[in-house]
Amino acid sequence: MGNIEKRSKLDKLNLKNAHYAQSLMEQAYLVGLLSDKELEKIQLDCLTLLAKLTEQYNNGDSSSIRVETAEKILTSILFTIGIHLKNYISPDEAVEALQKERIDLLYQLGRKQMDTLINTSKFLHSHIISNLLDTPNIFYRSTIVDGIHGFFKLYRPDFFAQEIHITADYPTDHEVSDFVGIEFIQQYLENIFYENDFCNRFPSDNIHHLLCAYHTDYQNLLINLFEPVFICALGCILVHKDVKSLKLSFSDIAYLEEIFSNKAEIEYQLFYALEALKIELSLSESTFQYLKKSLKKVASTIELAITMDTTKSVFLIPQYPQNTPILQCSFGNKMDDKLYRKIAEEIMCCQSSAAKIKLIKENVRSLADLEDVLLDTELAETEMSAIFQVLSPAELAAFTKKYLVYSQWEQSDLRTSEVILCNRLSQHIFMLPPQQQAWIKEAAKVIHIIE
Repeated sequence: MGNIEKRSKLDKLNLKNAHYAQSLMEQAYLVGLLSDKELEKIQLDCLTLLAKLTEQYNNGDSSSIRVETAEKILTSILFTIGIHLKNYISPDEAVEALQKERIDLLYQLGRKQMDTLINTSKFLHSHIISNLLDTPNIFYRSTIVDGIHGFFKLYRPDFFAQEIHITADYPTDHEVSDFVGIEFIQQYLENIFYENDFCNRFPSDNIHHLLCAYHTDYQNLLINLFEPVFICALGCILVHKDVKSLKLSFSDIAYLEEIFSNKAEIEYQLFYALEALKIELSLSESTFQYLKKSLKKVASTIELAITMDTTKSVFLIPQYPQNTPILQCSFGNKMDDKLYRKIAEEIMCCQSSAAKIKLIKENVRSLADLEDVLLDTELAETEMSAIFQVLSPAELAAFTKKYLVYSQWEQSDLRTSEVILCNRLSQHIFMLPPQQQAWIKEAAKVIHIIE
């Protein structure tokens, strides 16, 4: 009977990692582990420590500081104490430490542990950089190398231990939440380490071609690189393909859809594939455990894709942009300015749409002149649509390349006539049969406009 564990009065789920000491005191007070007198003493001791650190912050000057700064230093004190209190087996034991030990001692112990975290995080960061995945994605290197360097350069654990100073733009597969300060950086770097370790098991060119299937401009997108690689690797295992090739085919994806048709078995199938992946890639146990935590998320993604019939957007097929043919397209020569002005004026003076369209068909011989007419002559929507109807799919693809590349934000820099042309061209293409729409959009991708 003596070995029965003492039941904790505090629930760890009610405690916040980012504000451990504060939440611990609040919960302990609510359940009666801390009395009013004890809580008041802890708060008073923290204020005494605040006065000491404020003097250090002011380089020995005891003059007052801004309230906001004092609040930040106090939060830093509690954060540092919280780092030490997390070492106790149970929250109840951490409360006992608050009752028995001096606050300044708990702070000093937390501060020493913080130094250890800083040093181990710097070492981990250095190791990651020396083995960083070779990728053209701009956010990967800028965050992991430059961003983290910026953190260590600006971090002031003596006064603002809870601050991060940087925005960790690059997202990891497991979100780092409820952590601040060095604890956030440590957890973020651990996630990066495991994801980078996994991705480094594959040729960087294979990863590049796989991610080109996600988006041809993935280099400039803020996306997690690990997840598509992980999902594809699991798929390769299940269809008995060379894992490191990261190369699935349409028939492979059809087979995977069959495997995952029983949604209750998805997570089991993925775990089986992960165990095989561990052996195939010689993964360490810690990397394996990190990947294992991703399985539930991957299973949910696959289940949704099966339901929505979008499996091909989850299991990607590598793309090779360097092999994509480039079609050069010229809008042609423009007519004499004087002649163009005469024709444009005649078009604008026409009373009927039929007469306008007849004039355009009889006098406009190049896409360059047609472009000017569409921009200058204030054609009605039906008139512009009638012009688009006589254009070939290739000509529509050329206009698409030139005018349907602008985002809504970029359109704010266009002339009103250019915005109208964009909108009406988009409407016209939307009304075409799906197969023709798809051809025009694919053709536009490989067209290079010669000015």
